[in-house]
Amino acid sequence: MSDELNLEKLREEVNPVFSTAQACMLQLAKHGDADFIKLRDALGLDEGSADFKSGGGDSLPPETREAFSLALPVLSAMVEGRFYASNNYIIASGAKQVLDLPSGYTARGIKLSNSGIKYFGVDLPAVIDVMKPAVEKIIGENENISYCAVDATNYASLRKALESADGELFITTEGLLMYFTQSELETVFGNIRKLLLEFGGKWVTMDNDLDDSQAKTLKVVLADMPAEKCDQIARVAAGIVSKTTLANNSFFDKDKEKIKKFVSDMGFDLEIVPIRQYMPEQLAAFSKFPEDIRIKATEALSSCNFWVMTPKSSTFDKFECNEDNFKADVKLSDDTLVVTLTGRLDTISSPNLLALYKDAAAKGNITSICIDMKNLEYVSSAGLRVLLIMRKALGDSSDFGLINISDTVRDIIEMTGFDSIFC
Repeated sequence: MSDELNLEKLREEVNPVFSTAQACMLQLAKHGDADFIKLRDALGLDEGSADFKSGGGDSLPPETREAFSLALPVLSAMVEGRFYASNNYIIASGAKQVLDLPSGYTARGIKLSNSGIKYFGVDLPAVIDVMKPAVEKIIGENENISYCAVDATNYASLRKALESADGELFITTEGLLMYFTQSELETVFGNIRKLLLEFGGKWVTMDNDLDDSQAKTLKVVLADMPAEKCDQIARVAAGIVSKTTLANNSFFDKDKEKIKKFVSDMGFDLEIVPIRQYMPEQLAAFSKFPEDIRIKATEALSSCNFWVMTPKSSTFDKFECNEDNFKADVKLSDDTLVVTLTGRLDTISSPNLLALYKDAAAKGNITSICIDMKNLEYVSSAGLRVLLIMRKALGDSSDFGLINISDTVRDIIEMTGFDSIFC
């Protein structure tokens, strides 16, 4: 096997969504989008791999392959509708700068930069290494477009990608959040909030609304089939997504109200915007369906929403403790207490944290508490008792959360038995 093929295999092994991202791009090229066709050719990808690259293709059992083939128009339409609806929303919003996280193998950068919108495409190195030269080959040098390798859980890498940014950001996230563990998800929320507090703007995704619209669309497309067959096809479609998806974090809870609370706890205001008005009138993926099915399927696919998130107002009461080996920032906003800990929370420093908490509690009615432990190096039993006091003061334990817990601190919490209380 050549070095090139070895590299391809290693990329897919490290990043299991690598081939899925390529398949999404190939689908849009297959539907005739000129920019995606140019991108496909510049990347040297095979048009014939568009249908089965992400689903397993010829390696699938015959029965499963047939089910996948029947589900493919819906999966393809989801890729198509999501891309164009997002682009239309970006343009309609009047955005001047877009951070595309992740940028994947899409022609969004080509389209937006040619429209005068400054585009920052960020993704894993495996994607950026091939996308950057491919796009330059198509459009040449363009000051409105840049690509940078990042890790979404690494704030420094995200901030570095925006060195030339000036003014409000429109951050779009497609096909990313479902791949994170809970702690990774919380880190990403924190990173994006920090960016938006600096630059201003909004963060938009529809990731957590797609499953329902996929199920509704499949039901329309497969209406004439026996229920057993429909269930099989739905399972195959869901399996293709779950093949590389964790989807067990708070942003993908079945209860939308719980998701809204999570978004609020992470420091964001939320607006739900229907994608219907931004969807193309006709989707190429449905072009072979009878008109009545095409209309119903498009309507079903359009049933999901953009989740538009902006950082909560920065007007809040702030309390701070800063010692040689410990720092606590305590902020009270809209009855939510956000505590950021740095250093060592031990017998010496824990009384100071308790004092800060009591000061904050005297200022208002605290209904939820979020403890950010990203920079906490150590916690003693005395520190854990202070956290327990804070948790017990709330009526509902679900309103108390520890985020960004390091492995070292997590081990301490588990060894002391506090994991049954906090985690």
